Formats: sequence, structure tokens, C-alpha cells
Amino acid sequence: MSTTPARRWIVRGTATAIAVVVAVGTIGAAHAFGTTEAPGRPAGRTVTPVPADAERVCAGSALRLSDDAGNDATKATTVGTATVATATTGESVERSDLASSTNGSSDPTLLTAPAGDTTPQVAGSSYQNVSNGDLVGVAAASCDDPSQSTWLVGGSTETGRTSLITLSNPTDVNATVDLSIYDGTGTVSAPGTTGIVVAPNSQKVVPLSGFVSDQGSTVVHVTSSGGQIVAHMQETVVRTLTPGGFDIVSGGAAPSRSQVIPGVVLRGAQEAQRGDDTADAAPIVRLFVPGDKAARVTLGITTADGGGTTVNTTAEPGVVTDVSLDDFPDGRYSFSVSSTEPVVAGARTTTPTDHDWTDLGWFASAEPLGAKAITSVAPGDGARLNVVNPTTEDATVVIRSGDDRKSVRVPSGSTETVGVDTAKQLTITGAKGLVAGITYQGDDGVAGFPIRPETEVSTPVRVYP
Repeated sequence: MSTTPARRWIVRGTATAIAVVVAVGTIGAAHAFGTTEAPGRPAGRTVTPVPADAERVCAGSALRLSDDAGNDATKATTVGTATVATATTGESVERSDLASSTNGSSDPTLLTAPAGDTTPQVAGSSYQNVSNGDLVGVAAASCDDPSQSTWLVGGSTETGRTSLITLSNPTDVNATVDLSIYDGTGTVSAPGTTGIVVAPNSQKVVPLSGFVSDQGSTVVHVTSSGGQIVAHMQETVVRTLTPGGFDIVSGGAAPSRSQVIPGVVLRGAQEAQRGDDTADAAPIVRLFVPGDKAARVTLGITTADGGGTTVNTTAEPGVVTDVSLDDFPDGRYSFSVSSTEPVVAGARTTTPTDHDWTDLGWFASAEPLGAKAITSVAPGDGARLNVVNPTTEDATVVIRSGDDRKSVRVPSGSTETVGVDTAKQLTITGAKGLVAGITYQGDDGVAGFPIRPETEVSTPVRVYP
């Protein structure tokens, strides 16, 4: 897992503390070494990192490529405002905005939990329902740790499809970002994909169409040096003159032979594909093999009522593969990917809405949780928690919200879906090795995001001369 902001500052503090210990040890070497340990063993010192603030960044609001007057298609402007819900193990969560670059910004929210006696955890999510011109639908996203590597499995640059990558830098140094872009034909080679500088405490918006045109299946690997980045992608669909929805792609799990997409909503898939320009309205699982060998992939599809099936496919290396899921009934599903080679994975669905429109939903793969996790679900229609147990042991997961306590048994290899409170802090225990996500389903569309494991923090280390 990538180094998080809490870890980054703690490590920096640890390095300083180590330097101090070594310096002191050098000055008083004759007295310090060999006097507190058994003969022949060098003395050591335990260094406890100083508690640090915890930070995560939320995706921000819906974007349109134009200014408020409909001009200047090189600048991204916000449409409406996303609702953000927060959680922390500390005493409070502070919210602030990152600065905009010259090409616009989604107004991302920086969540900060100030340090106390220990380094706290912070978490959150965002949700937005928008209807403005041809930008119509619902979107949800997790608030994420800054990272040096993010996989965005989603997007399209076909006619009527707009995909915007948001690069948020919450650190105090420049971040230099490289975008590795892949489509159905292979690796995209285009000027401008490397050396993208994102200033400290700011966000830059990068249109995917600036690097690849008329491609319906894309995957983007975002890497950074210097400052760390939180990356999301917004895709908007317009079918001729008809709104086709929008959603935000959260970062998925790193390449692995095992991937889990914990919550996927299928609703009205056949109806959504009626009419013109609806080829990309079919539900799919998107796969990408970053290595050089083809992968044999088994896709396990399960529901909370115990139903399930498998789909077998082959994913060629270096090209994006979309696996169709056209014949599945409505429901909330989890997808488990088992592969002979490391892969990344995500899922896309489309659902009918009012006025003969549709809405787009992207669902990211998720990392396994630890023994404890916190989250807060932004308010939205039909919010549900989806818990997947890919382990060989049955689990009992406890979900706490204030004084409310809910116990959910999740047998090995199964999926459970439960209703949860929104805009309240949720504490999840007993879910070590399990994977979880939130899905939304309402008359205006579908959306979802993965629940992130707790941020790793530094622990005391033993320093030897």
C-alpha cells in the first residue's frame, strides 16, 4: 500500500529523531555503547515517532469543460456541489479547499484530523446528484490517502464521452506526475503524459482526450514523485443530445492475482441499451494486465441471497479487456477476480432514469480491511454496505454507529448487503481480510465507492549505532 500522509510525516519525524539519537550517541559514545546491553551486543535506543495529523482528499464536485458562459473549453468548472461526510478516531475533522490551477478545479476537500496523543485516523466520502444541461446523474467517491501510485480503471474518449483526471496535491512540495495510459490497442504514446507538475496544496485537471481520442476502453496509471497525489477520474456521457449520466472513478486496488469489486448495482441493463449510441451502456468488467503474459481469469459473481456464477475469460497483456455482463438480472453484486497474472479491475453499469435518460456507474476494486476500519457514508438514495468475505474462514462483522450496533455474519466466499446510516461515523470491526464498499441505487441513478482500510502509521523502532 502506498505511503499515506500520516505515515509520510511520521517517517519524516522518525528520521529526525533518529538523527538526534545518533548525534547524541556519537558525542557520548564512550558512555553510551556497551553499557546497557549484554557484552558483545551494541546498545540501542527505542525511537517513538511524534504523532502527526492525518489527511485524506475528497474528489470534489462535478466538472464541465467550459466556463460559466459556455466558453473556453480548455478550463474545467464545477457544476453544483458534492456533499461530504467525515469520520475520525481523533477529536475533530477540519475541512479546507485545495487551490485551483489555471485550467480549473473540482474544488476538492482536504480532510485533516489534528494529532493528539497518538496519530488519528480520518475517513470520508462524497455524493452528488446533479441535473444541469447535459450533465445529469449521480456520483459517489471515497476520500483517499495521498499516494505515489493510483490505478484508475475506467473512462472513455469516444464521441460524446468526456473523461477528466483530477490530480490533487495536498503536500507542501511540488508533485511531478506521469500518466501511463492504456486502451484497447495497447499503450498510448503521446506528448504531455510525463512531467506534469502539480503545485503544493492545489489540484490540476487533465482531460484524457488530450492524449487519446475515440477510445471506449481506457485504464490510467498515475504515478508521482516529490509530493504525493490523490487521483480520481470523472466520466460524463452524452448520447447524441441525450444525457447519459456521469460518475467518478475512485482508485482501485494495486495489480494482484486476486481482486474484489465489493459492490456493483445492475438495474435495467437491457432497457438502458435501447436507442442510438448505446453500445457502451452494456454492463462490463474492465481488466488490464500490466505484465507481459496473458492472464487466464475467472470472474466470480455473487449476490447477498446466495446466488452466484462464474465467467472465464482471457486478458491479453498490455491492452484493456472489457468482459460483458449482459444477461444478469437486476441486483447488487460483488465480483471476485482470480487471475494467473496480476491484473487491475473495475466495473461499469448503466441504468435508466427519468426522461428516457440513463446514468453511468463505475465501481472500483478494493483493498482488504484490517481488524478495524472507520468510514462515513455521504447521504444519497438507497445507500447500502456490501461486505465480501474472500477468506477461507467465516466472519462476524460488527458495525457501530453511535449507540447502534449491528452484527452481520459473512460466511467464507459470500457477500452480505446491509442498510447503514448516512452522515454518521461507522466503525467496522471483525472484518480483517474482508472487502467492503458502498452502493447507491435510486430513481436518479447508481453509484458506489470502496471502503478504505485504516491508514498505516509508524510504530516505535529500535535504533542501533
